[in-house]
Amino acid sequence: MSTPTPQSDSKKVANRAMVQAAVLAAVVLLSIVAWLAFDFLLLLFASILFGVLIHGVSQWISNHTSMPYKLAMPVFFLVMLLALGGAGWWVAPNIAEQADALSDSLPQAVEQLRERAEQLPWMNELMQQGDRLEDSLPDGSSAFSVVTKVMGSVAGALSSFVIAFAIGICLAINPQVYVRGLLKLVPLGYRSRAAEVLGESGATLRAWLLAKLLEMLLIGVLTTLGLWLLGIELALVLGLIAGLLSFIPNIGPVLAVIPALLLASLEGGRTVLYVAGLYLFVQALESYVFTPLMQQRIVSIPPALTIAVQLLFGLLAGTLGLLLATPLAAVGMVLVRMLYVEDLLGDRADATDGSSQ
Repeated sequence: MSTPTPQSDSKKVANRAMVQAAVLAAVVLLSIVAWLAFDFLLLLFASILFGVLIHGVSQWISNHTSMPYKLAMPVFFLVMLLALGGAGWWVAPNIAEQADALSDSLPQAVEQLRERAEQLPWMNELMQQGDRLEDSLPDGSSAFSVVTKVMGSVAGALSSFVIAFAIGICLAINPQVYVRGLLKLVPLGYRSRAAEVLGESGATLRAWLLAKLLEMLLIGVLTTLGLWLLGIELALVLGLIAGLLSFIPNIGPVLAVIPALLLASLEGGRTVLYVAGLYLFVQALESYVFTPLMQQRIVSIPPALTIAVQLLFGLLAGTLGLLLATPLAAVGMVLVRMLYVEDLLGDRADATDGSSQ
């Protein structure tokens, strides 16, 4: 058994210092690039997210059917198009009709709510102060202008996702080409660790996205069914809104309940309480049943950190940043654990214990 020499110890210390310097340099460089090209990097991340989803589903089809991967991907797109086309043919007319009815009913509900609020002296005074404040703002700061900017941001996010989906298809066709090209930029001694980090990040994104899509489906179905049982006429479109907005944790459910409560206010206070109770029940199921069951393999993100990241990316990049904040936080947690806690600090045992909780 050989005894470590001072020379070998000093070499290990030097190698460790080189690893730490390389990690810190990479973090600084990535931070500068992220600051200069933030919107482009968000679009690239959305493309990677789509690519991971397409590759994961296609690989699953290939593994369970003995079908070649290059054939499994077209089969996946064909099945998806048939499913979307069938669902669109079945429910699209009802959704379009209910969406028109919702757009007509919401202004009526807002006006009725305003009339009720004006009967309260303190609320009437508050609303008058709000009207005076709006009148004192420049023309470009009116409520209509704010709504226009929000709608423009949403339209921009949708167009960005169309571009990201197209790039994601290109990434999913042959992902190993891009992985190998990225690993070529890493020094030889660290390529195996870099491949491990990329694999863990991809697995986290894939598991998070699949679990989130399933959650969206369950929330949409349960909300639609619950509203239908309560006698809400526009249950289908309200359930669709609830399912889509559940993609955004914490903020999405709050936005989804607003049109439902406004519509319920047209039928009386008791209906409002029933609808609010339904949404609280569905969100409780998501928080305490769906999420623990479907996201066991995903890194746990504290709620306060999730909200902080959502606010930060929402301010920096608008709707697109808000939509991508949570998966970015999940990948960031993986990178912090593997590159900082395990590699830079050398705390591998504690990182393993923390990741398993």
